[in-house]
Amino acid sequence: MASRFPPIPAVSDADKAEASTFECDACGKKVEGEPAGHGLYVWARGDESRYEEPPLCARCANAIGLAALAQWELEEDDGE
Repeated sequence: MASRFPPIPAVSDADKAEASTFECDACGKKVEGEPAGHGLYVWARGDESRYEEPPLCARCANAIGLAALAQWELEEDDGE
């Protein structure tokens, strides 16, 4: 009996290596593995909005997250 599903294509070692490596958007460092976080770019032109979530290494994701928290705390204190 023939399968209803197409065969799953084989993944080469080169494809696996490429898929598990990324370049951090903040520092430019090439990192193996999954991103520790993602940035967010939002821009609009006319009625069109675009979003981009570039990958971040652990160090940059941590630094950006902590800086955002600190800025938020400063803004909260100024509002009182």
